[in-house]
Amino acid sequence: MPVETTPFDAVDFLRDDEDIAGYLAEMLEADDLSVTALAVETIERAKSLPADPALDLAARLYRAAHAVGLRLTTAPRAA
Repeated sequence: MPVETTPFDAVDFLRDDEDIAGYLAEMLEADDLSVTALAVETIERAKSLPADPALDLAARLYRAAHAVGLRLTTAPRAA
């Protein structure tokens, strides 16, 4: 008997800006550009931000962070 599955979309679990901020923080902790890109795309969908092909990933990340009231900062990498 085949296993029945349903599609997963993180947007379904991001109820408010606090959830989205926590999601972004966790995704950035992965320190993987592809994970960051996926997180930004997910946040853009969750916040209904318009697609803008003129924006690079850095600009999209900045826009997504500001949409949920975050300011991007840096910190030393843990050893």
